[in-house]
Amino acid sequence: MNLKNLLIAAAITLLADPSVSHAQLTTKGGAAFATVREGERVMSQGSKNALTVDLPKTTVKEAEKLWKDYAKQFKGDTKKDKKTDEWLTDNAMIAAIGGANTIDMYTKFSESGDIATVGLWIDLGGAYVDSKAFADKYAEGEKILQNFALLVVREQTKKQLGDQQDDLKKMEKAEKKLEDKNTDLVKDIENWKKKIIQAEADIQTNLKQQEEQKAKIESQKKLVDEISKKLNTFN
Repeated sequence: MNLKNLLIAAAITLLADPSVSHAQLTTKGGAAFATVREGERVMSQGSKNALTVDLPKTTVKEAEKLWKDYAKQFKGDTKKDKKTDEWLTDNAMIAAIGGANTIDMYTKFSESGDIATVGLWIDLGGAYVDSKAFADKYAEGEKILQNFALLVVREQTKKQLGDQQDDLKKMEKAEKKLEDKNTDLVKDIENWKKKIIQAEADIQTNLKQQEEQKAKIESQKKLVDEISKKLNTFN
C-alpha cells in the first residue's frame, strides 16, 4: 500500500471515529477527500476566485506551519506577508496547472471557533483559476487543498497517537507501581508468616523457660528457707 492509500485508509478510519476531528472529509467510491468550496473572496489583489477548505479542530498557527512545509514541493519561494496576512508562493512550478510556466499561489488562513479555514488563489499571470474557464487546472487546485487536508488529518492522527501512547505509558507505569506494591505486600505477608511461626516457637520456648524458672524459684525458696532456719538456731 502506497503513502496516498495509507493516508486515505487513515482518513476513512478517522471518519468512523467521532472523537477525532475531520477536515471536512467525505467518502466517494471508497476514497476519502476533502470538500473544497469555490467562490469570490477578497485578497490583496482584489476580489478573486478562490478555493476554500475548512480544517476543524485546527488552529491557524498549526495550519500555517504545515502549509509552509507543504508548499516546498512546488519549488517556489513561499513567504508570509505580515501586512496582508497572506502567504505567497512565488514562481511555483506545477506542471498540471502552469505547464512549463510558473504560477503564483496566494493562501490565507482564518479561524472561527475551533475551525481553521484556508483560502487558495491560483494566479496564472492575471487570470485566476476557476472551475468554468480552467476546469482541469481547477481540479488540480482541488487536489492541492485535498492533499493538504489529508496532511492535516494525518498530523492530527499522529498527535492523537502520541497523546494516546503517552496515556498508555502512564497507565503502564501505574500498573508497574501496583505490581511492585503487590510484590511488596506478598513479601510482607511471607515475612509476617515467618515471624508468626518464629513467635509461636518462641512462645513454646518461653513457656518451657517459665517452667524452668519456676522450678528454680521453688528450689531457691527452699534454700532460703533452710538458711533462714539455720540462722534462727543462733538466736
